[in-house]
Amino acid sequence: MQFTLKPLAILATTIGMAKAICPGFNYGIADLGGGPPGSWRVYDDSCNPVLTVITDNPCTQGSFSCSPPPITFTGLHLNGQNYACRGDPNSGSCSGHGIQVCCRNDGN
Repeated sequence: MQFTLKPLAILATTIGMAKAICPGFNYGIADLGGGPPGSWRVYDDSCNPVLTVITDNPCTQGSFSCSPPPITFTGLHLNGQNYACRGDPNSGSCSGHGIQVCCRNDGN
């Protein structure tokens, strides 16, 4: 019995880890590809989709702040809150889409 419970515990831990993104952050942003227009999805840290943006230019849509070229998302504006975004080596992926930046509430 001990041998059957141990693999189940390892499997449960692995499954839980596969669905977590951006440790220490609130959200992650993924480029869904396609286009034009393009589409981007914001996921919470448990890979639940919270916002999908479909537009030709996500930097002028109002949900994201962007850097000068080479363009990357530097901010997320969601539900009246502002989140600072940056790349993170532990960003992970959701639904097969790689997370490009992770976003954390900056207190504003």
